[in-house]
Amino acid sequence: MKKRKAVSCLLAVGLLLGLAASGVAQSSRRESANSYLERGNQWLKKGEIEKAIEDYSFALSFDPQLDQAYFNRGIARERKGDDDGALSDYNKALQLSPRNIEAYLNRGALFIRQEKYGAAIRDFDQIIALNSLDVRAWFNRAIAQHYNRNYEAALSDYSRAISLDSRDAESWAGRCDVRMLQKDFDGALGDCQQALKIDPRNIVALNTRGNIWLRKGDTTRALADFNQAIALAPQQTYLLCSRSAVWLAEGKLERALADLNQAVQLDPQLAEAWCKRGFVHLSLNRLEAAEGDFTRCRELGGQLQAEAERLLQEIRRRRSAKQ
Repeated sequence: MKKRKAVSCLLAVGLLLGLAASGVAQSSRRESANSYLERGNQWLKKGEIEKAIEDYSFALSFDPQLDQAYFNRGIARERKGDDDGALSDYNKALQLSPRNIEAYLNRGALFIRQEKYGAAIRDFDQIIALNSLDVRAWFNRAIAQHYNRNYEAALSDYSRAISLDSRDAESWAGRCDVRMLQKDFDGALGDCQQALKIDPRNIVALNTRGNIWLRKGDTTRALADFNQAIALAPQQTYLLCSRSAVWLAEGKLERALADLNQAVQLDPQLAEAWCKRGFVHLSLNRLEAAEGDFTRCRELGGQLQAEAERLLQEIRRRRSAKQ
């Protein structure tokens, strides 16, 4: 009987020792995971993207449930240009931590860049459900609605963002652009003025106000706004496209062509620049050059594809008329 009790005690001691060893091992793995996570964060701050990704991956090899490592690796992968890898990491981070507002915010912004506006809106909906006072969610949902041409919804969301933070120039500038698209030029002008009062260097507000002046027939004020915006951000090709519209309105086709040549050179994927340059060539009766530009615009797809095809047909009509 005593021998049996002794055996039972030994088994109990062995089990306790085993559990203790397991606990120590798990604790050690967590410590290693957190150590790699912190080092990855330091690499990310320094801009060492590959080293950051490597350390986040090491952290996950020690603790596959470490949601912060997935989230931070997603940020690193997105900065690297690996959108698919970033999306996979954001998905996993949210699977492990469904209340991670930052992950919803980053994934939603990524969806906007990928033109998946419905998915982006759903992510920002989640943030608003978790925290209805998060101005970033209202502002980013407004952007998604804006790009998706849901202008009334965008207007409402920009207004809500402004009510939460009236000093946010970006929200005023966004609402300005929506109102311009709705042809509420006076309301748009007021919003742009407010945005520029808060931030005189806001290029979105300068560009939109320039387009409002252009629609009102005031090419002098439009040109002043576009020039100022381009001086602040010379690499932003859409500003060059905007200014080219002033030159077109004033009949200065060669100047318009110069702006559009620069835009195409800076961003060969910008369909708007190809289409507008094609129109200038067409106005100058340079049919071959116009045909090349409209063909490239059509190849790039998007909202201008149908317009490019229509203008290509116009070129064919002109050629037929010559024969």
